[in-house]
Amino acid sequence: MAYSMADMSIASASVAWITTAQETYMEDAMALDAQVCLVGETSERDDLKEALKKMKMPHVTSKTGKEYLKDPNCETVHVVDDFESYEFKDLWVNGARILGPPIVLRKAQEDAFLPCSSRPLYCQQMAGNVVCFTGFTRKEQLKRLGELVHHMGGSIRKDMTPNVTHLVANTTSGQKYRYAVSLGKRIVKQDWVCAVWAKRSEEGHHGSDEDLMMQFKVAPFFKLILSFHGFSEEERKHMEEQTTSQGGSHAAVGDRSCTHLVLDETTVEELPADDSCPWKVKQEWFWASIQIDACADEYLYRFELPKTPIMLQMTPTRQHSKYGGGRKRQLKDSLAALSQTADLQETPLPPRKRRSSAKDTPGVMSQSCSSILDATQTPDGPRVSATSTPNEAGQASVQKAAAKPTSKRHMTAMELLQTETNYVRILETIISVFKEPLEQEQTGGPILAPEDLKTIFSKIPDICAIHQRLKVDLEALLQNFSEDKSIGAIIVKHAPDMKEAYPPFVNYFEMAKQTVQRCDRELPRFHAFLKIGQSKPECGRQGLTELLIRPVQRLPSMILLLSDLFKRTEESHPDYTQLASALESVKGVADHINEDKRKTDSHTQMFDIINDIEGVPPDLLSAHRTFVRRVEVVEIADSHMGRGDNFAEKGTSVSMLLFSDTLEVCKKRSKYATAAHKSPHLPRANQKTHKHIEMLSLSHIRRVLDINETGTCHNAFGLLCKPLIDSSSELDRLYMFALTQDSGNKSEWLKSLCHHIATTACKTDVDNFLCTIDPEELEITKTNYEQGTFNKAVRAAKKATKKVGRTFSNKSTRQSVNRAASSASTVFSPAVTSDNITPQQLEKINKRLGGTLSMRTMSPMRRQPLAPRQIKSQTLQPSKKL
Repeated sequence: MAYSMADMSIASASVAWITTAQETYMEDAMALDAQVCLVGETSERDDLKEALKKMKMPHVTSKTGKEYLKDPNCETVHVVDDFESYEFKDLWVNGARILGPPIVLRKAQEDAFLPCSSRPLYCQQMAGNVVCFTGFTRKEQLKRLGELVHHMGGSIRKDMTPNVTHLVANTTSGQKYRYAVSLGKRIVKQDWVCAVWAKRSEEGHHGSDEDLMMQFKVAPFFKLILSFHGFSEEERKHMEEQTTSQGGSHAAVGDRSCTHLVLDETTVEELPADDSCPWKVKQEWFWASIQIDACADEYLYRFELPKTPIMLQMTPTRQHSKYGGGRKRQLKDSLAALSQTADLQETPLPPRKRRSSAKDTPGVMSQSCSSILDATQTPDGPRVSATSTPNEAGQASVQKAAAKPTSKRHMTAMELLQTETNYVRILETIISVFKEPLEQEQTGGPILAPEDLKTIFSKIPDICAIHQRLKVDLEALLQNFSEDKSIGAIIVKHAPDMKEAYPPFVNYFEMAKQTVQRCDRELPRFHAFLKIGQSKPECGRQGLTELLIRPVQRLPSMILLLSDLFKRTEESHPDYTQLASALESVKGVADHINEDKRKTDSHTQMFDIINDIEGVPPDLLSAHRTFVRRVEVVEIADSHMGRGDNFAEKGTSVSMLLFSDTLEVCKKRSKYATAAHKSPHLPRANQKTHKHIEMLSLSHIRRVLDINETGTCHNAFGLLCKPLIDSSSELDRLYMFALTQDSGNKSEWLKSLCHHIATTACKTDVDNFLCTIDPEELEITKTNYEQGTFNKAVRAAKKATKKVGRTFSNKSTRQSVNRAASSASTVFSPAVTSDNITPQQLEKINKRLGGTLSMRTMSPMRRQPLAPRQIKSQTLQPSKKL
């Protein structure tokens, strides 16, 4: 605002010269009484004389031209080449009409009259340009720029009006700047005026040339110094590079020269203590400025710290705990809260009933469980969050409209409707957040070329329209569901449209993806547009490329749901034949699409994985399924003690193989548990190293629990899963694990898992599947956590001892004995550390291995080998005392 007030005062003081230059032309009658005076060096230019001769204009020559100033017989126009010379200033002060040589030559070429201007006119390089100034505090500088504009045929306005064509700005703030941005006017630096004046004598040159506009435009961060807070190191460096490329500079947080502090509103909880920056803005301001190619209004993106009520700092279990109930009550309440809030977000099914208790009071999950919202049970309706979003409110309305599932077939049909609703919402998000804004008129001009828009979005509107109609039909059917209604007929009805719309999109998806990546890399405004779209809640922090892949993944998901529905439909059911036709129709579309899309390397990797697992279900191998990641974990839940469920025994090491829609759980076979256990005498060809435990669909996982780190609980996480389909129990299953040290970062693993769970469920809110929780709320204690490791170590020692016995019984050489005994100590040693086992336990375990380790000194050539039973009794006898 300070710049605008200065502009007004300067403009008021200079009102004498800041007026519109009005031009008239000499009439035929006037030409007889007019003459041209060539002053100074112009008197020696033959081209000017030829031009005047062509125009039939009489001319005279003079050194100064002063003698023709007050000639009463005719009107004299002076032609001066140097507008900085003394002669020019003397003539101007005395009211002479002055023209430059370029204007004379141009009018002669156009066969037009010479202009009769009240101001000196050197050329017409700025003819038609209406200029306004802002951000200049020096009156002399502003006056000089105004004179140059007038000398080149331009006009000047005091105020920023729609008639203004160019704003010469020395700042990116003030009302004039904002108005010019909103009107899409050209905003240039003062160097633009000087550059046009430097080329004043060149023919065919104009001040509005596109090259000049691009060269001297005011960049979004012109004369701004930005600091960034709350971003990762990689993101901060990227934003600093963008700042430099957009005309600004960057400084460290707390630097007094900083003009703007850009903060990540999703991570920043408090402002830096030493910051004195005048503007504190959200990161959206940064990307919006690049997108519109101008500095966005800071008032629209001001950063404010969130105000969180104190009551939100308590978890439901902590609120329940003050009423008593013990550990088991704590675990029960935690699981109930997790299951009920998960029901609200993932399925239109009403929440499961549970017994009421006087000790139960409505609670609010803590911020550490940010994905779980406050839910209050009402007698006549589903749970509704006090802070629910429009999406959740829509799901609540679906819950109220849908009837309680009467069968497994009905339940699967409702799951089909829910995933279809989520999928349609994603398609509508692609259109409303990305496609339509790119097609509309943008501040600063189009962001993408029309051909790129067509390549990226191609059939998205057609696919969206098909699934909108499909969703409406499914909603109508499930509104008053009965077992005799046909779901397959609805799918068959829309299958031809899907077959027409999907192949063009999927077949050119790679081209669309490459186009997005190329434009993101080459076009800063498009890059900023993607960043803004990704930050919107409806996108769930997913980029355009991640959303565009959903149509590619939708048909395989529909096939799985229709297959489940078909399995749960009796052959005598009227819908059995229609479902078979629907399944074949969708499979036909998918087969047609996937025929040219199968990647050899992906299939090779899938075959290697399947060939390495014994008893793996054959349907794990699928054309649409891809392998994502593998981790090694140890089970820390204990189903025998009522603390969760187990895939295997507590303390067992299992492998988790994450696929795009499935989680395969398996464990190493006993003889491949460690490299030391592998016998060199056994053939290794065609040996499967793992044994299948369970193939868990990602759609059956309600929540991923990120268990907080404590002094005794490390790298722990949990999975809250829906009940088994064939189980009579309606309780959710809770599995808890601890990542091994070589499995990588826990946070990355959980994010990847949640991302694919959301993809399978056709949801964008990935973060809602991840919940942070304390180990005490799941009854994980130091004793239980270490006991599993201790028992595992003892079992490994037992196996190693048996191996030593087999070595002696087979009359091996001294080297074989040493190798077997060494394997025993190698297998056991990782568990026997000060980090995992107490000194008392370590002393007892050393007694166990005393007999085994002393066998290194025994020679099988001098002593009768002991039988395995004898070895077991000698080496493991002390275990009864533990």
